[in-house]
Order: sequence, then structure tokens, then C-alpha cells
Amino acid sequence: MIIHIRTATFKDTQDIAKLSSELGYPLNIEQLADRLQDIRNRKDHAIYVAESDSQLIGWIHANVRMLIESPPFVEICGLVVDGQYRGDGIGRQLVETCERWAAQIGVNKLRVRTNQTREDAVCFYTRIGFSQKKAQFVLDKEL
Repeated sequence: MIIHIRTATFKDTQDIAKLSSELGYPLNIEQLADRLQDIRNRKDHAIYVAESDSQLIGWIHANVRMLIESPPFVEICGLVVDGQYRGDGIGRQLVETCERWAAQIGVNKLRVRTNQTREDAVCFYTRIGFSQKKAQFVLDKEL
């Protein structure tokens, strides 16, 4: 199987939404299209897709994080690979693409957060070189 990694485009909206639903994040297509357009216009964000035989089978979104207390880093905001293709190295290729992007923009650290209940994701990231730094709570406040 030949995998092609490329920058996401507006035409990928439907497929990105479909893959997001696999992880339990159903998306409104119109809202996703607007978000995708906004994100693509920012130089501190990157969205890549993986395709095989013209079928989109994975995506990754990352952005540069600037914090007062630490040097800039690139954070993976989302990564999804179609369930039929997990274990085929596609996630690794998408992460490596983000690693190259980070290096191109002069950032030398990649971070990802994942729910502790997603044991398969924790194993995946550990297997490709990530190490756990801390556990934390995520708290939201609706405004």
C-alpha cells in the first residue's frame, strides 16, 4: 500500500469529519469547513492528511504553543487513522511529518495529550518515542 501525506485542503472536509466521528467527535460539516479554512490560514498550525488510492485514511493537526514558562513547542491537537488501517504505520508517518514541520520552523519539541482511557493511543505514542511527563485534569468553563 502506497501512502501519500499532503497538506489538508478544503475538499478534505467530509473525510476529516468522517474520521473524527470514529473517535467519538462528530462534527458539523459547515463549522468544520470554517474552522479548517481559518486554521489553514495560520502559519502556526499544520494539518496533514494521509491518503491511499485517493481515499483519505488519516489526518493530523498540530500547532505551535507559546507559553511564558517554557520554550515554544509543537503540540499535536488531533490524530486519527481509519480503523481499517491502524497498525500499518500511517500514524507514525503523520507524526513524522509534524516532526519535520516543527524542525523547519525551528521548534525542537513535540507534545501530545491523550485521554488516559485511550490506552491504545498511549501505547502508540510511547512506542514512537514519546514519554509521559505528567498527568493532569482538563477543566472547562462555558462562557
